[in-house]
Amino acid sequence: MAPKETPLALSLLLRAHSPDSAAKIYTERVHHRPLHLAPNDNANNLQQSRRMKRIQKKQLRTKKPGKPAPLSSRQARSLDLYSISKPTQRYDIYVPLHQLWTAYIQEVLWDGKGFSPVNNTQAAKLCSADFNGAELEVVRSRCVSRVGVKGIVVKDLKSVFELITIKDKVKIVPKEGTVFRFHVPVPQEDQGCETTVAISMNKKDNVENPLENVASTNLVFELHGDQFRYRATDRANRKFKPHFLPNL
Repeated sequence: MAPKETPLALSLLLRAHSPDSAAKIYTERVHHRPLHLAPNDNANNLQQSRRMKRIQKKQLRTKKPGKPAPLSSRQARSLDLYSISKPTQRYDIYVPLHQLWTAYIQEVLWDGKGFSPVNNTQAAKLCSADFNGAELEVVRSRCVSRVGVKGIVVKDLKSVFELITIKDKVKIVPKEGTVFRFHVPVPQEDQGCETTVAISMNKKDNVENPLENVASTNLVFELHGDQFRYRATDRANRKFKPHFLPNL
């Protein structure tokens, strides 16, 4: 068996030191020297790092569930949370909603103080009001087939009104290029704004349209959908001012 060759580092040390000193220095400083290895950050790529972070977050949620997260828009649409089901597409279901809206809009306009002419302040309040439950009728529209559509508002969205008609059908009417008309019963001066609702609750003999006998005197308003393309929550905090509109 051939003898082992002397390591290069030991042979260099033997030139400057005695054999015992050279062997001791070589053993302590070279042969038994610890080698410290630093972890390599590039071992995992970006995809693996993101995956590990997701796993860690999931484990934290499992340990500490806390409050449930709200549904996203995609999840709400997939579950059909905001659509009106077929059994609930009935006009008579929403008649009490319209009666509540009548009392609400009378409170907005006259604040329970009896009838008075509508001024600019009341008109601004009317523009900021919520129209869920109002009975609207299309009087002018770019699409002629929409003229005459009448029903109770079941959804007051940003760009459309969803109406339930007397024939138990849901109609989606865009606000753009459409003029709507609605009636507000005049409250009795001696009994306040709740008189109209009491009259409508007692007059249910009309099967075709129970809202026709609400009151003998109504105020008629026209709503221009082009200037009304806001959500009900956005309109509540919006200040409406009169402007000249050349397209009217």
